[in-house]
Parts: sequence; C-alpha cells; structure tokens
Amino acid sequence: MNATRPSPTFPARATGGRGARLLRVTRSVLLSVVALVAVSTLSNAALGAFEKANTDPYGDRVRITGGQVNVSVSGDGERTVVLLGGYGTPSPVLDFAPLVDELDDTYTVVVVERFGYGYSDLEVTERTVENVSVELHDTLATLHVTDCVLVAHSMAAIYALDYVNRFPREVSALVTLDGTVPEAFTVAPPIGMGQRLMSVTGWVRWMTMLDPTLTAPSAPAGVYSDRALERIRLMTIWNYANPAITDEGTQSAANLSAVAGLTYPPDLPVLAFVSHQLVDAHPRWRPAHQQQLDSVRRGELVVLDGGHYLHWTHSQHITESLTAFLG
Repeated sequence: MNATRPSPTFPARATGGRGARLLRVTRSVLLSVVALVAVSTLSNAALGAFEKANTDPYGDRVRITGGQVNVSVSGDGERTVVLLGGYGTPSPVLDFAPLVDELDDTYTVVVVERFGYGYSDLEVTERTVENVSVELHDTLATLHVTDCVLVAHSMAAIYALDYVNRFPREVSALVTLDGTVPEAFTVAPPIGMGQRLMSVTGWVRWMTMLDPTLTAPSAPAGVYSDRALERIRLMTIWNYANPAITDEGTQSAANLSAVAGLTYPPDLPVLAFVSHQLVDAHPRWRPAHQQQLDSVRRGELVVLDGGHYLHWTHSQHITESLTAFLG
C-alpha cells in the first residue's frame, strides 16, 4: 500500500517583497537628509545671529535713498581717496586693509561698501550701473566729499567708468586695479539657486570651518592678522550669494553693454594697474586697458607681478606710484 506523500510547504513571501523594502529604505534616507538639512539650516541661522550679536561692526552706515551703505573713513590728508571693491568681495573694508594702511598716512581714505557688501544693506534696488553710480554719489555727498581720487578694483572699474562720465567734476583722478574693461567682456558668473541654498543651509559655513584657506586672501604672511582672517571668513558666511550680489551678477552683462561706448573724459588723469596673471591668461587684457588710456591726455599703465587682487601683495608699490602720479 502506497502512502500518500504530503505536499511540500514553502515559507510565506514577505508582504510587498523587495520593492516594498527598497521603498522603505529610500523613504528613511530621504527623511534623514531632510532632517539633516533642517538641522543644518537652523544651526547656521542661530550661529549667524550669535556671531553678529557678539561682533562689533566696523565703519559707519550712511542712509541714502534705497537703504544704508556702510563706509569706513581713516586718515586726515588734504586729498581724499575713495576705494571701491570688486564683485563678490564679502568685506571691501577688510579686503583693502593693506592698501588703506599705506594710503592713510598721506590721504583721507574712504572705503565704500556698496549694497550687498560688508555691513551695507543686502536687499535693495536693481544693481544696474546707473543705480550703483547714483548711490555712490549720494553716499559721498552725505560725507561731504565733493572731490576725490577714485580707486576701483576689478568689476568696480565699470561703475567708475560710468561715474566719471556722469559726475566728472567730482573726480580729480582715477586709479584702476586690474579693472574690468567693457571691451574685454569679463562677465561676472551668475549666482544660481544652488549657491543661495549653500549659504542658507550652512554648507558655506561647514566648508570654511573645515578649510579656512577657502576665504583667506592670498597675501604674504603677516599682512592679515588671524583675527582679520576669521572676520573675513565670518563675513563670507553671512554675505555669500545674498540678493544684491546675486542681482549684480545677473546684471553684469547688461552693465558692460551700458558702458561699452563710454571713454574716460580727456582731462581726467588715469593710472591703470594690471596683473601679469591676467595679461598672460587673456591676450586682450593689456591692449584693452591701453585702448582706454588712449582717450585721456595723461594716462599710465603699470603691469605688476601677481594675481588679480594686487592690493594684497603690492599695496606699498601702488601707493608710491599713485603719489608720484598725482604729483
């Protein structure tokens, strides 16, 4: 008699199978990422508020139409030199410190931090070249500066070109430090939503904590103190990709086009410093600057070894050359 063989049994399949497990894992990872970003964002905001409350601001805020502009004034010389920082420099006052230290023994030195920079307002009107020029004029008028030597670094040379044409009687001489030339078409890189998120969520903070050299000027040892370097790092965190700078980058192509047809007034003395770094990298850099100087009766072009931020490494040379040029 043959016994009936029992049917084989199999373990029950888990509900949902591999697809369901993968979905649960993915959901957990996403929730963890969201929680991490939220914690980082809140921590960044809290640390920023604490840092600002415990860090004394420098300079003085001047109220003009549109908001408040921060300025720093040093020295008491008979002639006034006004310094304008380049695009994206988080703190022009700190950035120009080596040059200010050289200049203010002889001149009254005014560093103007336009909207979006340093301790100036960060959310303002469109960053058109006209608005920037008018705001600079209003700032200097509030300070009772009616005649100055204008010193412009990088992209600020575009605003200076507009300014000396719009307010020619208020500038006795112009100095450019590796200044942007319209014909060279140096358009500022646009700042996107990703960079803004890097700022808000604290990514900039954590990266600069891990590697402080990311924000440190490439200057010889001792030019900037440890305290100044830390202050620059903090102001980079606070000001990175703010609304005014974001709009300034967006407007840069239009601003270059707006001044492309302008030349310097013939009677304006112009001293232009350019860096070997950009002369070597861009064949048009030096000829474009020389072409600008062809419009003035008294112009001088000086090529200095070094990078784009010439005032980090050549402040003494710049000051001596400026004093000799002014006579």
